Amino acid sequence: MDGYRHFYQKYLHLAPFESPFSYRKHSTIGVGGEAKIAFFPRTIDEAVALFSALDADGQQYVVLGCLSNVLPRDGLSDKIVVCTKQLTGVSFEKDSAFALAGTTTGGFLKACKEQGVCGAEFLVGIPCTIGGAVYMNAGAADVYMESIVKKVLVYADGKTIWRQKDDCGYAYKHSAFMDGKTVILGICLEVSSASREEIEERTAYFRDKRKSLPKGRSMGCVFKNPAGGFAGKLIEEAGLKGKRIGGAYVSDKHANFILADGINACDVKTLIEEIKRTVYVKTGVKLEEEIRYLD
Repeated sequence: MDGYRHFYQKYLHLAPFESPFSYRKHSTIGVGGEAKIAFFPRTIDEAVALFSALDADGQQYVVLGCLSNVLPRDGLSDKIVVCTKQLTGVSFEKDSAFALAGTTTGGFLKACKEQGVCGAEFLVGIPCTIGGAVYMNAGAADVYMESIVKKVLVYADGKTIWRQKDDCGYAYKHSAFMDGKTVILGICLEVSSASREEIEERTAYFRDKRKSLPKGRSMGCVFKNPAGGFAGKLIEEAGLKGKRIGGAYVSDKHANFILADGINACDVKTLIEEIKRTVYVKTGVKLEEEIRYLD
């Protein structure tokens, strides 16, 4: 067999797969090495069967969506990747929308517009899946996913269960899903009827809030805003705009963005550590990453 498929032959019938899996190709930052194999479940049943089999065998795996807010590692990772990009679909019922975890924010907003409902326009331009947005409590202009989440369908301990919003442990750029091995499969979100004009007006408002963000290969904002301040402002005041290490550099447009024109994840990681060190020395503020590291 090609690649590393022979190591995982017993799982190949459970879902489509790719072997090897290139982090450089699939991540928005465009750096990093490879995982031996990635699976792409298309339905909840496929996802549950795959997770159940991997758990039963004690296999280590990481669940990823668009890889837009993560920094992969260089070299070869032994962890299996389960990618939700093909686990997509949206349905509506009264004041609720149900989205499978791999549905992109763009795809979800398009479906909402066609259905004539609003509520999630703050997600416009955020390049992630709905599952990733729920996981990270993504948001813009001080509006976050927790404001529209009703309940979340998850895989945990070999079964699927609904987790109510109050059990999601939401805080600023954080959720309880980040602290355990629970896997998000689908989300029930609150929406409301709206005219096409109202939807377009709300979309334009939030799109305008993002127009100043830099283009290029990035992970979005790297750091959380500290209490009472802005990470980008602290980084800029520390004189780090344009700071470069290898193929990674701080954006001249928005200092909380690191852009990459190289392929090495270690350059990005080293630059992150340099930013944290410099900002702390100059201000006493310890910046905390918003992005996640993949080992």
